[in-house]
Amino acid sequence: MIIIETRNQSTETRKVSHLLLVSGFWFLVTLVLCAQCYAYAVSSEELIEKAKELDGKAVVYRGEVVTDILERGAHAWLNANDGGNAIGIWCDAALGKKIKFTGDYKHRGDVIEAEGIFNRACAQHNGELDIHASRVDIIKRGSQVSERLDKDRSYLATALFLLTAFIIIRYRKRVSEPAPSDCP
Repeated sequence: MIIIETRNQSTETRKVSHLLLVSGFWFLVTLVLCAQCYAYAVSSEELIEKAKELDGKAVVYRGEVVTDILERGAHAWLNANDGGNAIGIWCDAALGKKIKFTGDYKHRGDVIEAEGIFNRACAQHNGELDIHASRVDIIKRGSQVSERLDKDRSYLATALFLLTAFIIIRYRKRVSEPAPSDCP
């Protein structure tokens, strides 16, 4: 009876060891596969500085959409600025239509996150540095920018203008007046 218990424990130990080994193997396979397909989050500076390393790799880029969206058939060009540089993003026109605000002097553009393949010198787009996006998500909606007029600066500018005008008029009067002569 003691021998049978030892065999059962040995069989259970083998089963547990086998289960751990198989689980560990699948964990490593999953880790390797995910590491290859995971998109690398980058800034515009990284894209420019590490262009050779990142060429052809999946990246995630976040920035404010600036300028107009240029539709080209079934695709569209977006320009997204992360505060450093603007990067061109080529995407399906349907993805571009989700964007409501583009940045200019009167608007703050939608902040997007684009995931796609980075091209250091895209053959399709005459050597442009761009991202061919498969996913474009809006992180934060843009808005209209209201301009505030600073009243103190306005008053100061008016006062300086009037002072300058007064000085110019006064100087011209002095120059145009004939000099008093000593002769009668």
